Amino acid sequence: MKGHAMLHPIAEDLIAHVLHRDSNIIVLNKPPGLASHGGPKTYFHVDAYLPDLKFGIQPEPTLAHRLDRDTAGCLLLCRHPKSSKKITRLFTEKLIGKSYWAVVRGAMADDHGFIDAPIGKTNDESGWTMLVHEDGQPSKTEYKVLGRGKDADGADITWLELVPHTGRTHQLRVHLDHIGHPVIGDPFYGRGDEPPIFGEPPTLMLLSRQIIVPFHAERDPVIVDAPPPELMRAGLAACGYDGEYAAHAASIDAQYTGDDSDAEGGE
Repeated sequence: MKGHAMLHPIAEDLIAHVLHRDSNIIVLNKPPGLASHGGPKTYFHVDAYLPDLKFGIQPEPTLAHRLDRDTAGCLLLCRHPKSSKKITRLFTEKLIGKSYWAVVRGAMADDHGFIDAPIGKTNDESGWTMLVHEDGQPSKTEYKVLGRGKDADGADITWLELVPHTGRTHQLRVHLDHIGHPVIGDPFYGRGDEPPIFGEPPTLMLLSRQIIVPFHAERDPVIVDAPPPELMRAGLAACGYDGEYAAHAASIDAQYTGDDSDAEGGE
């Protein structure tokens, strides 16, 4: 048994931000800047710390889905193979509910609506990116305005709740950019070359806010909400949010972001 002192700071942060744990699943509040999976230049990722998240049962947990590196919030882990099989089925049958929060540039015209636009992958010399394209896969995002505000320069910003009705890679970010309301701090979609809003370093203001897991058909579903990271405070507070924030270790935000690629994908 490893002593607690041996744990890497990222493992400690993940343990400190377990939002829910039962005999089948764990829901983590993933810090922003930490990839779900490793890649050619990604040294720090959730996968690497799964052995530290066993909490006394033998199998190592596995990731049930993935979040973009810069997206914070609810990340579902399965604690054993039987749970994994069940969760895979629930995802396939679209029975797992997911909603996100985003703070976007501009004032959304409607308080509620749908973005229905096909998304495809495009490759160029710098790598791949997703875009709205007539030959893409059907993709649908529902949005609801939770608050409105101004950035430090007095420009309009909007706080949204988003429900992806399909699960395309980068779907929410691509759809919001497509309608002219990119997520604040998005380095790939939207206007990544603009000066950072609120004078902060660029921070993707996108949170996997809630996950609903009906693990046992005959019981109430597990419903978990993730408090947003400190990095989203400026945008959310400007739009009227006055709830809690997650105090993720600064080390993850600053030291462990690794490379600039976002190619591990998949909202």
